[in-house]
Amino acid sequence: MTTQTILGNDFISPEEIAKARGVTYSDKQLATFGSTLPSQETLEWCRNNGMMLVAGPPKAMSLLDIRALDTTYFYCKEDGWYADKTQKFAANDKAGSVWIALRKEPVPNSLNRNWSEQNEPVTDPMSVPNIAETVWGLTTYKAVRGVYLLPNFYVRTSSVGSDDHPVIVGIFNADGLNIYFNWGDYRYDVVGLASSRKFD
Repeated sequence: MTTQTILGNDFISPEEIAKARGVTYSDKQLATFGSTLPSQETLEWCRNNGMMLVAGPPKAMSLLDIRALDTTYFYCKEDGWYADKTQKFAANDKAGSVWIALRKEPVPNSLNRNWSEQNEPVTDPMSVPNIAETVWGLTTYKAVRGVYLLPNFYVRTSSVGSDDHPVIVGIFNADGLNIYFNWGDYRYDVVGLASSRKFD
């Protein structure tokens, strides 16, 4: 059974990304992606838990790098609050050239909870992705599949702004993807938690 058969449109290969996003993967990278595909059991687990599997970028990319690929996917097209040097996460937290499995919606029952409450059910093999991993997944899904994920919700990521609180991302629509900080550790009915699957 192929990965495409198991995940359908929720599997996005490096070849599809190269065509849609204008990036180039080396032959060695393509071979590595092919040899590191998760097992059928893991793929079925991802499908059953509402996750997409997407190839990471051909080189490690930060939020700012990803925005530079195509600013039309972002509400803030240039500069903005997270381009400030005090927001170190925007340049330092990166998405690597590996398979990234991301939940397409907030973690179940994570809305209207604070950070510590949201993290309680996130146990191995799950983790909370950083901002670059989350944004790469969201914008790549739009670039390849033409679908806006998280059109009605935000999710907290593991990246931390200068206020020492998690950066949130979401309400992705034709106006662009929104990225915020300084919302504190409060409960909001539109803010859930992002999650990803770790692989050995």
